[in-house]
Amino acid sequence: MAIVEIIIGTVGGALLWLLIGVGLSMLLVKIYDILLFRKFDLQEAMEGNNTAVAIFFSLMLLGIGLVVAATIMSPGAGLVVVTASMSLWTGLLYDILATIGWSIGTSLVATLFFFAFDKVLVPKIKLQEEISNGNIAVGILSGVLYIAVSVVAMAVIMS
Repeated sequence: MAIVEIIIGTVGGALLWLLIGVGLSMLLVKIYDILLFRKFDLQEAMEGNNTAVAIFFSLMLLGIGLVVAATIMSPGAGLVVVTASMSLWTGLLYDILATIGWSIGTSLVATLFFFAFDKVLVPKIKLQEEISNGNIAVGILSGVLYIAVSVVAMAVIMS
């Protein structure tokens, strides 16, 4: 009976984190699509076969996913000491909130870098317009910016 409970708990935990990770990643990408990246629409870009937009949002999605993975794998995740005043559910809630916080924070920092990159490093190019026009090089470079910020955040989370 104990083995069955362990298996159910492990599978249940894995499914919970999978739902949280993928759901949070997709939600953040959609929010950025609607609120920040107004020069192009993800749905229209996919229908129009705009590879640059697909690459940009795919790399953004990957970057957020990397941060979620780092929070799940971090030394503190799931290891909150359960005391008389803290239940196992409180520890799980703490881990979920930390994952959400790191994901939102990292993606916001990456977005700030995107806009700074647009204004400071390549002032003659409007990144959103170029991505919207299908410039694959700009889509890749902009998306890799999200990955770079996410990798640095992963190192911080895992330390």
